[in-house]
Amino acid sequence: MSENLIYVLGGLLFFQAYVTIRVARNKSYTPAQKQRALLLTWLVPFIGAAAVLADLATDKKTPS
Repeated sequence: MSENLIYVLGGLLFFQAYVTIRVARNKSYTPAQKQRALLLTWLVPFIGAAAVLADLATDKKTPS
């Protein structure tokens, strides 16, 4: 396997793991939303994770 390919796959794995941790720690998602976000993250590599991360960035917390 090419060394560059290993770096790309490692970076992708790191990005997927980062998004997974962000989803798991998000308190505004319901358990069903978390499950769907994690499925999208891992079943559609990079594009799914980018979409979930964008949704997390635009997620507004409700005022207390």
